[in-house]
Amino acid sequence: MWFTAPGTLAPVRDAFALDPSITHLNHGSFGAVPRVVTEAQQRVRDRAEANPMRFFRVDSPGLKAQARAVGAEFLGVGADDIALVRNVTASAAVVLASLAEQGRLGRGDVVLVGRPGYESVRRTVARWCASTGASYEVVDWEVGAPDEQVVRAFRERLGRGDVRLVVIDQITSPTGAVLPAREVCEAARADGALSMIDAAHVPGHVESRPAASGADFWTGTWHKWGFAPRGTTALWASEAERGALQPITTSWNDGQPFPWPFDTAGTDDSSSWFALEAALAFWRDAGGPAIAERSRTMLDDAAVVVADVIGPRPDVALPVNGSPCMRLVALPVGVAETEEDADRLYEALGAELVEAQVVAYDGQGWLRLSCAPYNLQEDYQRLADVLPKVLASHPAG
Repeated sequence: MWFTAPGTLAPVRDAFALDPSITHLNHGSFGAVPRVVTEAQQRVRDRAEANPMRFFRVDSPGLKAQARAVGAEFLGVGADDIALVRNVTASAAVVLASLAEQGRLGRGDVVLVGRPGYESVRRTVARWCASTGASYEVVDWEVGAPDEQVVRAFRERLGRGDVRLVVIDQITSPTGAVLPAREVCEAARADGALSMIDAAHVPGHVESRPAASGADFWTGTWHKWGFAPRGTTALWASEAERGALQPITTSWNDGQPFPWPFDTAGTDDSSSWFALEAALAFWRDAGGPAIAERSRTMLDDAAVVVADVIGPRPDVALPVNGSPCMRLVALPVGVAETEEDADRLYEALGAELVEAQVVAYDGQGWLRLSCAPYNLQEDYQRLADVLPKVLASHPAG
C-alpha cells in the first residue's frame, strides 16, 4: 500500500528489507536502510573486491571527497568543513582528545553534559576527564521543562569560570525532545566555554545547519533519519577549532589540514559513506521535509491510540517540544521504571513480534514511538492490541 506525502508519492514498505512479520516502531535507534541504498553500497564493495589495489590506492580518496561534498551540501557548509566519521561517540572522542592534546582540558576544568544525553557520549566524557584530571557534571531538568528552564539550568552552572566544554543534544535520545541547543551554546560562549551539539537525530529529521547552530563543534549522523548505512556521521567544527582536530588513529594524511587526516584510516570499509548520495536521494524522493510532517501527524494519532490502552496519565508531563518523528507515551506506575525492567518489557513486546523502544527515565517508564516512511497507522494499532496482554503479565514494581 502506498501513502501520499505532500507533493510526492513516498515508497512502499517493500523499499526496505524489514521482516514483514514484525511491527517495526523503533526507527530512531538504528534506522533502516532502503534496498536501493544497500545496493549502492554493495556496488562499491564489489568494485573494491574487483581490484583492491587500485580501489584503495586510487579510487577511494576521490570517493571520500565526493561523499564529504554530498554531506556538506546537505548541511549547508563547505566540502572541507566536515569530516566523515563512524558515529557521534567517535566525534566526541575526537573533540575531547583534541582539547586534551592542546592542554585545554585538564585539572580544574569541567565538562557539562545534559542528563538526557546519550550514554556512550557521557562515558566518553567521563573517560577523558579521568585521564586528564578534569571532571564532568550532569545538568538536569524535568522531562516537561520549557526551553527557558533548560537554558537556565546550564546558566546556573556556568559563570564560575571553570567550565571548558558544554555538550548539549539537539534532539534527545531517551525522550525525543528538541532542546534549545543554540541558546545553550550562546550561554556557554558568553561564559568563555566551548560547546558541542550532539545532533545524532537531526540530519533528515529537522533542519540541519551546523554553521548556524552557535556551537564550536557539531556532529550528526545520517543512519537514523537520512536512510544511510550505519557508520555515516559528520563532524563539523568552527573555523577557529577545526585546525586542531585529528582522528584518534594516525592516518596517512597526518599533518595535512582538516579534514584530510580523517580520509585515510587504512583499510576501513568506507562504503557506507560512498552510499550517502543514494541515501539522500531516497530521502528526497520519499518526501524530504514532508516525511517529518507526516510522522508528526501519524504520531499524534498513534499516541492517543496507545495511551487509551495504557490508561490516562495526567500526572506525567511530556516534552514541550517533541521531535516530529519520535513520541513518548507514559507507561503505568511501576512499569519499566528501571533499566532492567524496561529491558524485560522490551523482550515481552518482542515475543509478540513488536519492536518498540522501552525507556526508563526520570523515575518513569515510557514507550518511545518512532515513525518512518514504512510505518502505517495499523502498526500502532498492533502495539495497542498486544499491550494489554503484555502489561497484564508484567508485574508492576
